[in-house]
Amino acid sequence: MGTAILRPGEHVVEHFHPYGEEFLYNITGDLQLEVEGEKWAVGAGEGIYVPIGKRHRLRNVGTTESLTVYHIGPLAPDPSLAHIDTEVLGAEESGTAAEDGAAGTARVLFGMKVAEDRREEFLAAYEKVRFSVAATRGHLRDQICQAPDDPASWLIVSEWTSLADFFTWEKSEEHKELVRPMRACYSDPEFRSYTVVAETLGTTGPAGAAAGVRP
Repeated sequence: MGTAILRPGEHVVEHFHPYGEEFLYNITGDLQLEVEGEKWAVGAGEGIYVPIGKRHRLRNVGTTESLTVYHIGPLAPDPSLAHIDTEVLGAEESGTAAEDGAAGTARVLFGMKVAEDRREEFLAAYEKVRFSVAATRGHLRDQICQAPDDPASWLIVSEWTSLADFFTWEKSEEHKELVRPMRACYSDPEFRSYTVVAETLGTTGPAGAAAGVRP
């Protein structure tokens, strides 16, 4: 629970909450809440509800400063998962993100420790996960990496069309059941997610590849 103060013309960038629903109560000012492209006017003394997983953006469309109280629940399993931005501040006006082919896609990094005696079991479990997720809506590619200086340190990197697509899969019962064998093989999990702002490709790639074109 907290408060948000916006000056005239300011806005909160588009984002979503993968684990919590949000209630907004506007104390002062004139606001516009955009939810999945649909716009709602929220005046002083009015409240509005945002369901779990819905992309939304809050803007002060009035001539005075606004004060809003918000409440999000239930809590996410990790603070980094509570609020996921789906745009970059200023990108809406400048169009920077739209000009880059990779902008707006998502990178999900999942690190863990795997003991040597569980390595084969871990890789076998991952094989089942990666072939299943390959057919999932929004999934683009997946990589599994091992640190050369620490064989017990592993990293799974996946790319998605959006973080919303990733969290839809991550919260599904199918996903929870599928990754259960893999979870039994690792310790010290560390999760990070990012929205791509821009991507630069090399110009000396494989023969026949057009320079600057994302494969």
